Amino acid sequence: MQNLASGKNEEGYQLGFSDEALMALVTKGEERAFVELVQRYQNELFRFCYHYLKNIEMAKECVQEVFLRVYIARDRYDTSKKFKPWLFCIARNLCINEIKRQQLVQFSSLEGEDGFQIHETEEIVEKVNSGENHPGEMVLKEERYKVLWEEINKLPEDEKEIVVLRYFQKLHARDIAEIIGTTEGAVRTRLHRTLRYLYQKMANRGEFNE
Repeated sequence: MQNLASGKNEEGYQLGFSDEALMALVTKGEERAFVELVQRYQNELFRFCYHYLKNIEMAKECVQEVFLRVYIARDRYDTSKKFKPWLFCIARNLCINEIKRQQLVQFSSLEGEDGFQIHETEEIVEKVNSGENHPGEMVLKEERYKVLWEEINKLPEDEKEIVVLRYFQKLHARDIAEIIGTTEGAVRTRLHRTLRYLYQKMANRGEFNE
């Protein structure tokens, strides 16, 4: 097995290897590099697919199909491009095709997902995450997140998708643009508009009146 500059331990490749470096090894037949990529992304891909498919078994099958397609297409991968947007673009297309086949029209609810937080500088984020050091603050945040999830679930599918990709999958605007086939500017515009809309909806529900 090829040994890169940063080396590898007995368990496999070190975390210091970039996705792109690992994929470059995959194109050269390094199977353990592919295993490392699977280990890095299988859980994240499962959550991503589940948001679309709302079915555990279908999401598992989709993840398997994604990695199968990655492996089959390994020789066509452009190593100058980022791996993660390419990976999630494959996953998104598979999910959309499955939704059409199953005649599903709605994304999975975000409600109940632990750790979904917004960390941007827009007004809605400042309001939702604003905190005071008193015992009731965690309860207040919990209630705000519930309201926020409710409003996100009411969004049109294309707007909800961008919110999920940005704040749940932690993707940058340029990566989202590559995945959904638009420009980075369009993603930023739609995201800003959606965040402002969510802020207004939450304000109307009295979430920011303390």
